[in-house]
Amino acid sequence: MNNSRHTFRMQATLRAGLTACLAPVLIGSAPFTASAVLADDEAPEYIELTGVVRDFVERNKPGGHPDMERRPDSGFGLYTGNVAMEAGPDGKPVFTGEGARVNEQFKDAQGRPIAPHMYNRRYECQIGYPDQECVDISHASSGPGGDSVYRVCFVEVDFNADGTSTWWYSVEEIAGRDLSHWTLWLNPNVEVVADGTTPGWQWIGDDHPNFPGPGIKWDMGGGVTPGLFQITVDQHYYGSNASWVQAKGGGGTEFGQAPFFGPSVEVSSTGSPYKVIWTLVTDQSLGDQEGVFGSYDSGGITSAESFNQWFRDVPGVNLSKPQTIRLVRQNDGSYVFDDKLDPVFKDLGGFFPIEHELFGQSGGSPDRNFHFTFELHTEFVYDAEGNQFFEFIGDDDVWVFIDGKLVIDLGGVHAALHQGIDLNRLCLEHGNTYTLSFFFAERHRTQANCRITTNIELTSTKIPSITAMFD
Repeated sequence: MNNSRHTFRMQATLRAGLTACLAPVLIGSAPFTASAVLADDEAPEYIELTGVVRDFVERNKPGGHPDMERRPDSGFGLYTGNVAMEAGPDGKPVFTGEGARVNEQFKDAQGRPIAPHMYNRRYECQIGYPDQECVDISHASSGPGGDSVYRVCFVEVDFNADGTSTWWYSVEEIAGRDLSHWTLWLNPNVEVVADGTTPGWQWIGDDHPNFPGPGIKWDMGGGVTPGLFQITVDQHYYGSNASWVQAKGGGGTEFGQAPFFGPSVEVSSTGSPYKVIWTLVTDQSLGDQEGVFGSYDSGGITSAESFNQWFRDVPGVNLSKPQTIRLVRQNDGSYVFDDKLDPVFKDLGGFFPIEHELFGQSGGSPDRNFHFTFELHTEFVYDAEGNQFFEFIGDDDVWVFIDGKLVIDLGGVHAALHQGIDLNRLCLEHGNTYTLSFFFAERHRTQANCRITTNIELTSTKIPSITAMFD
């Protein structure tokens, strides 16, 4: 049945092996200092990362953005909790407006500022296996033999070399009437590939009166009998326990159904149909120091609509161009970008990447090109023994996501502030590649500070579209 590159069976040994492989590795609260991630002769002298800077007009000018030069209701300062703890489907922050001012930062056991949601917490890994490998579906039957029972089992998934995936199921009659038909719910955005699917199937729409959604259906007879079925779909999808399966005996209108494991609409980014799920768990042994919250406040962000313009090109609202920064290797093995040390930005007197460009200077005093955002997408290989870390010092808003999970939450309009993350607190597997996305906003004149320190060897991924390409 398997002519593809990767097959994923639901066997106890496989499940145990994957679970052990993905168990989190905690090496205490290592200080934010570098360690020998790479041997000196292998480590590059600098890392160049390219992202996108977007320029805005401040709110009190024609065409101005309502969040630029907006003072938060509770005053200038640090605000957290105003973006969701998980990035959106496009990898960008999602505004919630459920945040609060932080009057005193939360810190780890070594006194280093951390995001409040990480206080005495770490991420554990859970793997999205099927809740049930087999399900018995029964329904009342008026015929001889009593109730009808049919067993549906998930067998395996093949991730095929051509980018499709084949999902295998077994179906058998246990008691009662002969099986009339069985159906598996599929998201309508999942495309069935006919050549790789057991013949005799039909697609049913989401308006079917006796099924909880659209799906693929086989009527028994006409050469189709209970046994082994394959469903080939257009991409390598993660599985989901939110699917449904239905079975019905011959004669009458009674049918049975149950939740079951099937392809979701989310494309796998790990080469496996079993998604790794990050769960925050409390761990008092971390010994973190509790901070102090102030009043609830959205941190000077007007609405979800206005926030959605920060890191997306919006004609008439912003202009954008690529921007490269260079992180230079230090004697301790870390990499640093610091606007006070970088030869380009040092001469500019701060992190001003678009002086006299795009919308130009903001006017006022000082007359610099404030009111911009900077978006940077990178990836890296996790080293469980490398004490890897990432930290930022600067202003104003900064959010950092690793594998789509929020790890630095430094929102608000404020002077230069500091936050970092020890990667050993996260749900990462040694040797695997993960994404790190960085989102920065400069919303208030007088200063623009940016310092990044890390011992991770980051590399740039694709650059989002920019308006400068069309100017």
